[in-house]
Amino acid sequence: MDFALKDVMQAVGPNASLVFASWIFMSFLQTRYSNAYQLYRKMIDDLREGKVDGQRRTTIHDEIVLYRERLNRMRLATNLGLYAAILLLSTLILSGLDVVFGNPGFLKYICAVCVVLGLGLIIWSASLVIIENKMLKMALDRDGDDLAELRDAAKAAQSRQKQVA
Repeated sequence: MDFALKDVMQAVGPNASLVFASWIFMSFLQTRYSNAYQLYRKMIDDLREGKVDGQRRTTIHDEIVLYRERLNRMRLATNLGLYAAILLLSTLILSGLDVVFGNPGFLKYICAVCVVLGLGLIIWSASLVIIENKMLKMALDRDGDDLAELRDAAKAAQSRQKQVA
């Protein structure tokens, strides 16, 4: 096992950017999830405490159901992002071990699998964020339905958008 530390660092260093990028993505996912969860809890508390009634209660109820679905998707996206980060970190460790142990053939295959799976999980996670964004649009479209002036303004805006398209 004759190796130079610089060789290990060269094997690991350039690939570390993948891991840092995945952690930044994880931070993004976690922030979205935490913010949505706080709003979800607030809406539930408002219903429990009787702070809303009438049409607003129906709107809040529908938004809670939608938020629960969104939170489930975001939780899955966050978990997938964590698994991706673990796989990409494993790639860094295995790259270092590859240098230390003189490039045993099986390590390159394990590294390749970890990288491909990790990147694939990031893509899957990002796809869930796209779906969650569409769900957020549904919530935005419904929010304010209990206020006639907002409902009318939203309908007028949709009409203008259809005319432009």
